[in-house]
Amino acid sequence: MHRLLTQSVDKDSEGDSAKRMFDRLQTFTPKLDDSLQKGHTYYGFLKKRRFVHWDISIVFRYFYSLFCCSSAVKSNPLAPIQTETLGVVKQARALSAQHQNQVLRREIRDLEYLYWSTRESDIASLIFVSVFLVFLASWIFSISRIITRAGGSDTVTDVGFWALVPSSFGASLAFFHFVRKLNILTSLWFILGKKAKMASHMDDREAIKKARNVTFTQAFLTFIRLLASVAAAIALPWSIAELGYGDTIDTSSRIPFWFAVGAISAAIGSVIMFFFVEYYVRYYLPGNLGEFICEAFREEIENMYKVLSVPFNDVVPQQAQEKEAWEYTAREFLHKYRFDTVLAADLFGTVLQYIQAGMDPRKN
Repeated sequence: MHRLLTQSVDKDSEGDSAKRMFDRLQTFTPKLDDSLQKGHTYYGFLKKRRFVHWDISIVFRYFYSLFCCSSAVKSNPLAPIQTETLGVVKQARALSAQHQNQVLRREIRDLEYLYWSTRESDIASLIFVSVFLVFLASWIFSISRIITRAGGSDTVTDVGFWALVPSSFGASLAFFHFVRKLNILTSLWFILGKKAKMASHMDDREAIKKARNVTFTQAFLTFIRLLASVAAAIALPWSIAELGYGDTIDTSSRIPFWFAVGAISAAIGSVIMFFFVEYYVRYYLPGNLGEFICEAFREEIENMYKVLSVPFNDVVPQQAQEKEAWEYTAREFLHKYRFDTVLAADLFGTVLQYIQAGMDPRKN
């Protein structure tokens, strides 16, 4: 940033773009620091948090962020932290583009990781709140049914009726998660198909085909789970409507029941298939599969390494600087191609380690 600030690049009526970027980072830093959860953790899981860090507050912040637009020009004081982080990423990209993408390459990646980690943290809060509401609604519904059978009033029945609403939110959240994962797996399946056709050695081609087969089974498993979440998302609100307004609905009251049966069947089938994939398909994968995958993407990985490399200095040992460059390369490659959704931890680790080790050519 010091080198950029001392250059006269892109001077206009509003001042130097690097100076604006630097000033924005100065105001962004305390906002980011204030958004972090700090404090002592008791017994490994209990933490005293401010109200803004409670999961219910983060859920409201997440939905509020959907209506806020990130800006690459200036900060928005009312924008949540994830929106402001995305704005900083956009401004850093614009500044790097003015210098032919020769500066701030690693910094942009770090900011992108910060943005996505913030988003994933918000989604984790969404899942936690959804699970808590479903758990609470189940208790309320069960108690209301017991009271109703014992001769309770209609008010108790209405409470149990509306208690089922949060369950639909959980099913909808699962639906969007599986759609996102299915898109990732489908794209990776097509890419591995192209790499298999381009492979020159038979061993490489067979290894990539095995990885492609695992990707297909994972995509099929995700599709079954997607069907289960869709059926649950349909059955839950439909059953609520039938319980509350069954007299005014012309459709059969058995339809939501059969949707629920389909959801349960798909969920059970996905569990059975998960054990099949985990203990049969993945079990017979070669231990050096990560090496074959990296060799299939060697040209692209080496281009990433060139982009993320910076001139070596005389202060830090060259081996340490090269190790850092390969670390950024591995993170960038595995962010673009999500092999963590396909391979187990041990095989995924071989992909990561092979890139971190510098992509040394295999000895035939």
